[in-house]
Amino acid sequence: MAPFSNLVHTLSLFTRASKYPPYLTITTESQAPCRIHADNMPYSVHSFGANVKLNVSCWTTSTMQDNKGRLNDNEGSFTYLWVNTNGSFGAPDFLSYPGVGNADTGGKAVGEGCWLHEDSVKEGEDVDFTEALEWCGKAPHHQIATGHYNVALVCRNCTDLNNATCQTEYPTQEYGYVDVGCWKKGTDIGGNSTWVQMVNPGTVNCWISPDQWDPKEWHGE
Repeated sequence: MAPFSNLVHTLSLFTRASKYPPYLTITTESQAPCRIHADNMPYSVHSFGANVKLNVSCWTTSTMQDNKGRLNDNEGSFTYLWVNTNGSFGAPDFLSYPGVGNADTGGKAVGEGCWLHEDSVKEGEDVDFTEALEWCGKAPHHQIATGHYNVALVCRNCTDLNNATCQTEYPTQEYGYVDVGCWKKGTDIGGNSTWVQMVNPGTVNCWISPDQWDPKEWHGE
């Protein structure tokens, strides 16, 4: 027979899991952008209008703990809800950019969906989603940055400028915020040797030199 302490622990887990419904049905405000990531950057998978009924299954906190993580820049929470779309609303506005869940890390944001800020829920539906729904798990990785004002970012295939291959430049036409991925050490420029890879579906091995980034405009993790 299992020890009594093990039985108590198992029952506690069962009670906690069973207290949450599989989803809640909410009604949207007049403007309800449903995003790729749990933040307001950059694209909406769906832009819902007023009084749309949506099923939300869990909640998370944005990785961007600043104005990029709120719905309306400088006010509101950092809480986002996973909307289960599952083809219910036709083709997404951005077919190449589906909502990013976190099933790969054991999270609860699974299937086809997108992230809706809790302030997009119709006023009057007084629900504390952090109590009413299960936690999705940590929001998927998402980090953005931008280059210096009005200067397009320039890619290189690699980071060692002593290598002739790395000296070829590829203009990107990217002037604003871009998704960034991993980093690695490369040729030191202006006292900084950290090169960052730009995440762009049409670009392979796009490494941005450290002198191109605006150091004040890094958001997320």
